[in-house]
Amino acid sequence: MLAAWQVGLAKSFMLEHLSEPLYVPELARMCRLSPTYFVRAFANTVGMAPYAWFLGQRIAKAEILLAQTGLPLAQIALDCGFSDQAHFTNAFGRATGTTPARWRKERAEPPDKWRQSA
Repeated sequence: MLAAWQVGLAKSFMLEHLSEPLYVPELARMCRLSPTYFVRAFANTVGMAPYAWFLGQRIAKAEILLAQTGLPLAQIALDCGFSDQAHFTNAFGRATGTTPARWRKERAEPPDKWRQSA
């Protein structure tokens, strides 16, 4: 099990670097552990491996960008650390069961025409 400071440090570092590659040895070094022990302890403490948690956070960020912006999918992919739109679409599909475009379309807000002009 990781100490609370180690979990907090690892999670905050990963959140601050979502658009960058994840280097587990760097996280382990920050937590003063070997990479192997860090991965096992993180999984035992958090319930999933560090990369799985990191990927989940990337997907969560992508969902926010899909819902709240009109950014192109390719830009969202890059902003969330995916190498390209295809990689993003595959990872998003595995995580959510649908494509980013379909997810965005299904959650689109109704048009402004429903508001009355003052």
